[in-house]
Amino acid sequence: MKPRLALLMAGGLAVLAGCGTSPPPTPPEPSVSVPPIPAQLNGAKFKADPCTAITLEQLQSIGFADNGTVQRGQDGKCLIAFGRLVEVTALWHPVLEANIGTLYRDHASGRHSPKNWEEVTINGYPGVITEIEENAPLSRDQGPLACRLALGVDDTTLVYVGAETLGREEAGPWKNDPCGAAKKISEFVLDNLRS
Repeated sequence: MKPRLALLMAGGLAVLAGCGTSPPPTPPEPSVSVPPIPAQLNGAKFKADPCTAITLEQLQSIGFADNGTVQRGQDGKCLIAFGRLVEVTALWHPVLEANIGTLYRDHASGRHSPKNWEEVTINGYPGVITEIEENAPLSRDQGPLACRLALGVDDTTLVYVGAETLGREEAGPWKNDPCGAAKKISEFVLDNLRS
């Protein structure tokens, strides 16, 4: 092989090798308009004990049955059960969205696509209904079975409020309106985390 041709081939291989080592450019984050938190609430209190977000007495005051039980679960969860099937939960996900801004950005970029996306405002605070469990096709006129709402309470805390009513009497006036229940319960969450 002629020296000049060998030099050109070696240079070409070096250029090709250099192209393979550069990481691809990172796509820019999508531009997202995130609703502001009007006043910082006590998210640290909620993370320390998720059951500070809602009380059994508050749920009973809006029509849930008198036989509720409170269970402090693992992984940042508080569960209030009424009978065997009706449940209200307040929880946070340490490995998922840390705050309302992260939830919006993840949704816009497709990294986390919840089953539903309905933006709501609860007493001035931003929230998103992220999951609605629909009723069976023949019972759709009776409303959904369950609903989950993500509520921004401060710049570092997202509270997930869930209501699983399943059309049961234990849920009182909310038996066919779990999203209405989740919104009302979120009002209590805001009040309870003000201190």
